[in-house]
Amino acid sequence: MNGRVSALLELGAGFNPEFTGRENVFMNGSILGFSESEMKNRFDEIERFADIGEFIDQPVKTYSSGMYVRLAFAVAAHLEPEILMVDEVLAVGDIAFQKKCLGKMGDVTKQGRTVLFVSHDMSAILRLTEEALLLEGGQIALRAPSQKAVDVYLASGLASEAQYTWEPGAPRLQMARPFRPLALRVLDRAGVPTGRVLSAEPFTVEFEYELEQDTKGLRVGLYLFTSRGEPVFTSFDTDDPQDFERLTERRAGRYRSRCSIPPNLLNEGRFVLGVNASAFRIRSFFTDEHALSFSVDGTGAPGSHWAEPRRGPLRPALVWEVAEAVP
Repeated sequence: MNGRVSALLELGAGFNPEFTGRENVFMNGSILGFSESEMKNRFDEIERFADIGEFIDQPVKTYSSGMYVRLAFAVAAHLEPEILMVDEVLAVGDIAFQKKCLGKMGDVTKQGRTVLFVSHDMSAILRLTEEALLLEGGQIALRAPSQKAVDVYLASGLASEAQYTWEPGAPRLQMARPFRPLALRVLDRAGVPTGRVLSAEPFTVEFEYELEQDTKGLRVGLYLFTSRGEPVFTSFDTDDPQDFERLTERRAGRYRSRCSIPPNLLNEGRFVLGVNASAFRIRSFFTDEHALSFSVDGTGAPGSHWAEPRRGPLRPALVWEVAEAVP
């Protein structure tokens, strides 16, 4: 490390419980090498940010956990460290104070200083950081741009192959009868199972299942989520009124419901597929919202001639018209 380090790693770390909040502020400043006059110049700003009122002159042993965090973060962030280390301790603060802390950390990074932020809050990671370290078993498993690291972290534990097969005999499958899910697949434009598709090319999602008896009113659908759990769309095989009439009753047997995804729709990144089989407002046979994950390659996608990330899960090819305005 090169520079002065200020850390907020544990509730009350560095505080003497017998000292007042004011005394602890000056003590922390002294530990970090600030003179008493320098701390007096900074104290009013620290006190305003902590916003604990008259408790600033009470022993910190009387503080609630939220008050501890307020004062500790205010001290850590306002002593101008070159490196600010913040653990997930902020989770105990109220929402308004958390937002204020995240804003302050953003200000610190804009001043050319470093924030090492440890968290399981992926939205905060994406909002605050440009690069992330993914740890596994105490070792660095990945160092990458934050977007990629978050996608890998959230997709861990999901099936990432081209196909997911449900094993027969599971209790929840028994409860789904007469519907029995068999397999979910992602197929490329040639009909070959794949775990990676191109944004600029069409692909197909295939859900294979079996009906043990004739079933009325069945609809089979797909849920698509981003790797962070944000819904992208839901679609059922009876959304078209003509299909709804044609499939009013399905005979016992084996079926494949296929959904065609058009080109130039999804943005690059990792996505999660879920499935649903139900009779609308009558019965839900089976739901698995995290059955399979796959990745989308942005090569050839709209605007890919600019090497910049596009925000959002969609990257549609929209029609633009540009004309000179006549005064």
